[in-house]
Amino acid sequence: MLILPVREKLKLEHEQAKQGLMDQFNTQLENILNANKKPDKYWILGKVKFIEGFGGKVGRTFLEACEDKPPLVKDAFLYEVDNRRGTKTLLWVSNRDQLRLPTLGKTISVKGR
Repeated sequence: MLILPVREKLKLEHEQAKQGLMDQFNTQLENILNANKKPDKYWILGKVKFIEGFGGKVGRTFLEACEDKPPLVKDAFLYEVDNRRGTKTLLWVSNRDQLRLPTLGKTISVKGR
């Protein structure tokens, strides 16, 4: 049996949880992309929610295809899918008090009073 120091054990658990979340996201994203091959352009609105009942340590991904471009949503992200060009572009990521715009390489911070 492998015995790891506490710090290494926590790091390993974190990496495993992160990989599980990424696998869930990729599966849902692939299902949406396969189900929406006909529209020329559509958007995928996504959100990751950490469940309180598990101490905030268990995350779930939620993805939804949208015919119309959705507005900015707090703690979410938006992809634009263009089936004609065969591209998928991450337009924005909203997280806590920051809005990241990867296509522009910019981040906007909003601080409350």
